[in-house]
Amino acid sequence: MRRLVGLLVTLVALVAVAVVADRVAVGAAERGAVTAFEQQADDVTGAQIDITGFPFLTQLLRGELTHVTGSADTASFGGYAISDLRVEADGVGTSEPYRIASGAASGVIAAESLQEVVAEQSGLDAAVTSSADVLSLGFDLFGAEITVDVTPRVSGPAELAVDVVAVRTGLGTVSVDDLPSGIAGALSDLRVPLDLPDGVTLDSVAPVEGGVRVAVTGTDVVAEDLVAS
Repeated sequence: MRRLVGLLVTLVALVAVAVVADRVAVGAAERGAVTAFEQQADDVTGAQIDITGFPFLTQLLRGELTHVTGSADTASFGGYAISDLRVEADGVGTSEPYRIASGAASGVIAAESLQEVVAEQSGLDAAVTSSADVLSLGFDLFGAEITVDVTPRVSGPAELAVDVVAVRTGLGTVSVDDLPSGIAGALSDLRVPLDLPDGVTLDSVAPVEGGVRVAVTGTDVVAEDLVAS
């Protein structure tokens, strides 16, 4: 009986050591992944990466992590400032080129980034603001303040567009057709291209406070392409 108890104690101790070693290894891997992300991406703050599943070491030996989640307070991709970045990835390779079998991500494109695109495409010096319901473009027209409310939508696998909902002036709401033809035409075909890597598709877009939340999904994606995009 004493030998049996001793054997059980030994087994429990070995399992505990193995679990501790596994958790230490996964913690080191997560910290290393965060460091790599911060070095390769731009303007990253508050990054976190969690490798789920147990045990970690067997996943490492297999060469593929079952499930990985990540987040960041801010980052920059494709020239756009992104906040509240959230990532879910399945089947993440542990060696180059670090392929991801499938995954999803979402983040908020800042209104300031959208403002630059609006200026480039429309020629208007418009201030872009965003609420939980609508985007608003404010500009001056012959001394009068004009506010154009628009809603974003997916217009392609790597592009979003905006549709005019209302044009507000000091005299009330008017149709976009009542504006000068050049301005009406510019406001009717505003598009925001997204620099997405191969295998990644724009899924949804919605206005939120401070910008527009975009969501993407991807299959068989190279992780380094995501960071570089």
